[in-house]
Amino acid sequence: MKRQIAAIEFGTSKIVTVIAQNSGLDRLNIVGSGTVPYDGYSEGDWNTPRQMVQRVRDSIAAAELEAGTKVREIYVGIPGEYIHVRVSEAEVEAPEGVIDESVVDAVQDLAADKLQLAGGGCMVLHRSPAWYIVDGGKKTMAPGGRGNRLRAQVAFIVAESMFIEDVSEMLRVLDIAILGFLSPSLGESLLLLPLDDRDRTALLIDCGYLNTEVSVVEGDAIIYHAMLPRGGGHVAADLATELRISMRAAEQIKRNYVFNPDEFDRDSFSEVYDESGRRMTFPREMVQDIVERSVGELMEMIELTINNDAAGYLGARSQVYLTGGGLALMRGAREYLSARIGRPVKVAAVKTAKLNSPVFASALGLADLIFDSIEQHEDGDAPVLSKVRNFFRGRNAE
Repeated sequence: MKRQIAAIEFGTSKIVTVIAQNSGLDRLNIVGSGTVPYDGYSEGDWNTPRQMVQRVRDSIAAAELEAGTKVREIYVGIPGEYIHVRVSEAEVEAPEGVIDESVVDAVQDLAADKLQLAGGGCMVLHRSPAWYIVDGGKKTMAPGGRGNRLRAQVAFIVAESMFIEDVSEMLRVLDIAILGFLSPSLGESLLLLPLDDRDRTALLIDCGYLNTEVSVVEGDAIIYHAMLPRGGGHVAADLATELRISMRAAEQIKRNYVFNPDEFDRDSFSEVYDESGRRMTFPREMVQDIVERSVGELMEMIELTINNDAAGYLGARSQVYLTGGGLALMRGAREYLSARIGRPVKVAAVKTAKLNSPVFASALGLADLIFDSIEQHEDGDAPVLSKVRNFFRGRNAE
């Protein structure tokens, strides 16, 4: 049966609304989208709060126009800036010597109890298994059959209530009902990373405009998550400052930059036009010094995160993926990053008819995760709708 959903995702430089359908083999048929630039957020707050309702309205209206439909209900993606990942291990006995759904639920419930996630002004968006072990055997994602004990590692994505309350008020003003809050970080991890790589633990680096998100993914879970306060916009800002050009011209130079130039690129010039239409040219040597020094600062942050904080989660065969519009679109950036961190790197993008650029990986991951959550709800689990309703019921009772 064909199903249609609307979702809105808040990046660091753009708001993206997608209206998507799924039917048969076509999981992500984007029938409408609206991308609106805005000033993003920093240190947990909107940079231009008074503009937010209008920007949200514009993004939704653009998607409605393309899809030829009216959005009255929507799912909301919570940015990585406003989420926290908590991980717990637990072990339970199988009373009848059979590992069934009730035993799986019990071990996940015990993992949650250990973290004491209830209260604290936050909302649990997702709980996802990284692995299960039956009777001390090998890790698996499909426990079942005979067994006396089940052990599991479970990850929980918890969202800050401030973002939820802010967006809820914006959409209330627009008379649009919220059906659920989800994590685009989890959605794009599950959508972009092949299951085989997740079984070996994989690393996803999503470099955006103002920050870079680093996620270690195992099984169906993010088991480590970090936000680095630097992205592609900082490279453009450094170019704009040092070359004394506009941010628009600096972004153009950044996008056209080549990290591993051939003999023709080495002698090339970057050419842009200022706001009055005057042509400006800069030799590669000048641009190279600024770009690679600026990108180097980001690479250093990524390298330290991988080698220090995330090192304990990764193995020798862990694959690294790069996505997002801040770095992945620059020629040679993948190889440049690979050389810096000493690991092979692949650029991850969604194979869809529309929005198939790394720029939109997060929004498409959100849409895919929504369809997954709806299917779980129909199977008897309600990880999205019940939590949202319970959250607001609890707020209203305070």
